[in-house]
Amino acid sequence: MKPENESSQVLRTLILKSQCEPLSESEVDKLNELIQFKEGAEEAAALIDQLCALTDSGSLDAPANAEMLGKVLGSDKHITRVGIDSNAAVSAMSPSAPEAMATRASGKWSNTHWLLVLAASHLLVASLVWSLAKPSATGTEMALEATLPKSGPSASPQLVSMTACVWHSTDDSVPVVGEPIDSGEVLNLVEGIAELRVGEGTPGEAMVRLEGPASIFIRADGQLGFLRGSMTVKSLGIGRGKVSVDMPIGEVLVDGQSSIGLVSDGSVDEVHVFTGQVLVKPAHAASTATEVHLEDGEAVRFSSKPGLGISVVKFEASMANFVSARSAGFDPLDLGEEYVRAVSESQPSIYWRFEELSGESPPFVENEGTTPGMNAIVVGNPDWRQYGTNRVAELGASTSSAFRALEPWPGKPLDEYTIEMWVKPLLFHHGEVLCLHAVEGLKDGRYPHTMMLETTAQHYFTHRLTGSPPNRFRFVHRALRSNEPISATNLFAEQEYRARVWQHVAAQKKGDRQMLWIDGQLSAEHSNSAPLTEQVQILVGQVYPDSVYRRFVGQIDEVAIYERCLSPQELRTHIRAAGRSVARKGINATGAK
Repeated sequence: MKPENESSQVLRTLILKSQCEPLSESEVDKLNELIQFKEGAEEAAALIDQLCALTDSGSLDAPANAEMLGKVLGSDKHITRVGIDSNAAVSAMSPSAPEAMATRASGKWSNTHWLLVLAASHLLVASLVWSLAKPSATGTEMALEATLPKSGPSASPQLVSMTACVWHSTDDSVPVVGEPIDSGEVLNLVEGIAELRVGEGTPGEAMVRLEGPASIFIRADGQLGFLRGSMTVKSLGIGRGKVSVDMPIGEVLVDGQSSIGLVSDGSVDEVHVFTGQVLVKPAHAASTATEVHLEDGEAVRFSSKPGLGISVVKFEASMANFVSARSAGFDPLDLGEEYVRAVSESQPSIYWRFEELSGESPPFVENEGTTPGMNAIVVGNPDWRQYGTNRVAELGASTSSAFRALEPWPGKPLDEYTIEMWVKPLLFHHGEVLCLHAVEGLKDGRYPHTMMLETTAQHYFTHRLTGSPPNRFRFVHRALRSNEPISATNLFAEQEYRARVWQHVAAQKKGDRQMLWIDGQLSAEHSNSAPLTEQVQILVGQVYPDSVYRRFVGQIDEVAIYERCLSPQELRTHIRAAGRSVARKGINATGAK
């Protein structure tokens, strides 16, 4: 079986399918058949690595995973890091996976249990090869490189995964996972994270993660041209400068086994080297700039100004500038009894902690606030992530998921209220964190809203947000079915939100003041005298209860709703009880202005 043939395509399709739904017996049989081949095992192992950054839940060097691998391989020894995360395998399993891992039926692995075995058995060998293949101008490197296909026409790039992707297309066509992308094609990613495989089976093979909004085009040789936005590149081959990316400034040549980040906004181009080495060759039009060599931890910025030529500045590379360079588990939120006690002393009417589910058909999160009932019904299939003793809900990354209140709230119109929660967007996107909408929908399927708290992104397909600042928390408060202009009810946070970082967010209304607090500092406010409409539906994670439109992609925790306006001191007490720092004025707790 060769990597580029039909069987390889079937293998990739089944692996991707296994990440979101159980496989049938016939599909499991087909998987077991395909991975018996050496090429099939290598293909599956590579796909684990491709999926890991978007579904990070641990790595092979994590104690729990090492213990599982030891059981699977029949060894009592712990397995140390082998250079590739097993996140996709772990996240594809149910919570009872550790018990299931040791089971084997009819001489074959059931469903996706074989993925972790594959990672252990084949990637241990791969890590040894990679450690020998570091750029060193040795005979070992030359021998390894000689076993790879020589330069020539590359395989067409292929989309291997998408997370909450929105594409802009002029011909109503969008990329499809598993299908090749033709040379000359331009891809415009509005929002989300898209992962592509470039140069499969060649020395220029690489994994590319495109972070919306961004645009690329496919070169005739199958490599990429980067037009604007942000993206990361992980070179999988061996040798000098085998991966080539065209940028507005010129060509970027990436050595084998290197990992880099690229940024371009029209006037500024940046190259960040996380590991490995890179050569930047400015184009003829930028001849005032010379070639730049970069190594681990180095970055370069090319800035062009009319009449001033191009300035070149070297600085320290930063993975923090790239969403996909961080795992979903980055910045753990480990809340304890001190936080619960602090919130409870403020007497929330509704308090959803997400620590456990109660009931069946459907399960719900029990309300720990003062109002009887008001439990949160589970909609869809949320994921869960554990940070120490604290569990949080993860929404929208793989499938649609949300929570809705069992009963309408509040019992009467409110002149003041506070909604506070911890929010961790996994990417920059337009998504609904929490909203209050009418119980009855309109004929066209939409629901009028009286309150919305959402993340926005840098795009304008939603006409009402045209001209608004990108990547902000947005707080809307209005009387239900009001004819007020959107500008009279809209608040945008002063600073951008941080992807894959926890932020404390509080939306408040008191009299004629509408306020949005981020990490304990007032980020935006304006005058708005409308009261909160009574008897509305609380919905977390979606803008409409029966639609995935504008779903939130990220993690949430500790939703607390009060029928009064909490004081700044109370909000800050809650943040400190969480072990977090209150932001300095004008700067959020993560350091962003």
